[in-house]
Amino acid sequence: MEQFTSTVKSQVIPLSTTDMLTGVFNTSYVVFYQNHSATDDFMPCEQLKTAFYLALQAFPILAGHLKQTEDGRFSMVVDKDNINMPEYLESTSDIHYKDIKYAGFDKSTWPSGVATVGLTLAPDANGTIKTANVHIVRLKDNSGLILFLNIIHCVVDGFAYFAFLNHWAAECKAMRGGAVETLKPVVEFNFDRTIVEQSLSTERKQLDAPTSSVFAKPSLLSKWLAWLSPETRGRMLSLFASLTKSETHVFHITDGTLETLRSSVREFVPEGMRVSDNDVLVALLSKTYAQALNSSQESGGNVVTRVVGSIVSAVVGRLFGAEEHRETGIVCDIRPRIGIADKNYIGAPLILPLISSPLGDLLAPTTADSLAGIASNVRRRVDSLDARYIGTYIDTIDSAPSFFIQPAFYLVEHPAALLTSNQSRFRMFEADFGDGHQDWVTFIMDRPGTIIFMPCPPPMKGVNVSMCVEAPVLRELLVNEFWMSITSQIS
Repeated sequence: MEQFTSTVKSQVIPLSTTDMLTGVFNTSYVVFYQNHSATDDFMPCEQLKTAFYLALQAFPILAGHLKQTEDGRFSMVVDKDNINMPEYLESTSDIHYKDIKYAGFDKSTWPSGVATVGLTLAPDANGTIKTANVHIVRLKDNSGLILFLNIIHCVVDGFAYFAFLNHWAAECKAMRGGAVETLKPVVEFNFDRTIVEQSLSTERKQLDAPTSSVFAKPSLLSKWLAWLSPETRGRMLSLFASLTKSETHVFHITDGTLETLRSSVREFVPEGMRVSDNDVLVALLSKTYAQALNSSQESGGNVVTRVVGSIVSAVVGRLFGAEEHRETGIVCDIRPRIGIADKNYIGAPLILPLISSPLGDLLAPTTADSLAGIASNVRRRVDSLDARYIGTYIDTIDSAPSFFIQPAFYLVEHPAALLTSNQSRFRMFEADFGDGHQDWVTFIMDRPGTIIFMPCPPPMKGVNVSMCVEAPVLRELLVNEFWMSITSQIS
């Protein structure tokens, strides 16, 4: 630890506007390693810990305190005389690695307390928000190890998270190979938040209606939450999150199946339009989740309630011309869109544009034709996210002190809205601490309707779809003929 603390320099790092959008969340993953060789010195605890503090030298921001000013801006304050040391815990379990692996790494098989924090950023028992949390769990007979790492989201997004994890692993592997000095990163990490603002276009483009509506009428509650300190706000939101009952499950789609589906959808999109795997996946999950959610809600009430509800909805639609819509949020990394993809920028340069789809289209039977309509809308929205759009999005956030919390609050106000994040290109399976790469990685989430597209552990090909749902919705997913015909459930 002293190797790290002696290098800390006091500094204030103002966070960018996009960092602030994620200021109520954590970025947490659970990583699983198997002791394939059954060696006694498998991922030694002391070397893991020493390497962690060596890795921190390249990420001094993780020793900072999160501060919020009256105008709603965030900063990370690093004080060499008051270092906010990451929490680092170690424990053992009498559960064998194979029992977890054979169950598809289902959360019900994990030791209790693996994840020491949840998705919502909140203070610890001492009232301090830790910038990072680590929990190392060594499994029965040294059969494997579970590594939980959390970093607050306003400091890193998924790309930056795995940059740190992989650097930590490289430090450990080098140390075990005889290295005595801190491993210099192949590329220097860039923490300069001004790079985002400096890379924006001077031109602006109007936001689309669904995304603009997020900021149109902020409620008194959202303004109040934005006004609170990060610690108090975290306590409030954590309490709210604890009231939701959700499960996380993983489904696998093979490369061949995804390519076949994309080819089928391509036949129905406008001529010349490019359709990506992500476009198809977002369309597929938008429809599948809406269908499962609707079916679970219908089956939850009595016949009279369902009939009356249908009649009221039909009458309102005819009288006012209203058609119910459902929104899908697409987490978008702006690095390549403002020209900083090659800068190794460590932050959370994310925005959340929305796609709005008529509920009738979502509930219609899933076919290549019906998927094409939604996939086309996804492609149009994604193509519109240029530097001018991003500039307007950031200007909008900056126009009011409470607007940084609006995207997150929108998801609370609209529980039926879907949130998607494509992480399939993250360097998720490259953290070798000296005994081989991880077998499995899972993301900690607790908001129902959150969907993560994740890479598969080698040598598996395709995409894993990790979804946070309520139990009634899962039951409907498992009887959705189209969904189950193209996926296999892992956990």
